[in-house]
Amino acid sequence: MNNKNTINLFQPELLPKVVFLTLNKVVMFWGLSAVVMAIAVFSTQYQINRNSENKKQLANIQLKHKNTLSDLEHKLKLNKPSSVLLTRLSTLKYVMKNKQALHAELTNDKTTYVVGFAKAMTDLSNMHSTNISLNRVVIDHNEMTLIGLAKSPEAIPAWLTLFSTSSVLSGKVFSHFTLAEDESDFTHFVVSTSHEAGTRGVDGKDEIL
Repeated sequence: MNNKNTINLFQPELLPKVVFLTLNKVVMFWGLSAVVMAIAVFSTQYQINRNSENKKQLANIQLKHKNTLSDLEHKLKLNKPSSVLLTRLSTLKYVMKNKQALHAELTNDKTTYVVGFAKAMTDLSNMHSTNISLNRVVIDHNEMTLIGLAKSPEAIPAWLTLFSTSSVLSGKVFSHFTLAEDESDFTHFVVSTSHEAGTRGVDGKDEIL
């Protein structure tokens, strides 16, 4: 038989209860919360200030761009070409277009006009007369004008009879004649297929050669 020599008077219900929510813990929690809130407020305010500064910079840049655009629009209005220059440019374009078309026609050796012109020049060269000095030849498609000097008026019809041997000139009817003698007894003549073509030849217009 075992004998019990001690008596335990410290019962479990006599132990102190553990308290989780104490004043120190509450103070510490509020202190940590205050620190976290302060950091959050500082960070937010910093971001707000930074965004505000960026907004000001962007507003300044936008204002500069707006002023630059206004200046460029003003300069553009001042630099508009005058109506006189526009009209002159339009005229030059039209003239250049016509000259290009004429150049294309004159340099195209496959067209009837160019071939006839070359053949007429060759025939005139072959029918050279010592009594005739040919100064100008004006060819305007079907019209022809011959301008030059002759030693005598009779030399002109004799020279024109040679045209019957030319395949190009033989079909020309020279119906307009203008004769004038100078102080040296030379005869200035204009021979043309029409009065209008002869007038243009005398004025120096539509001159081909």
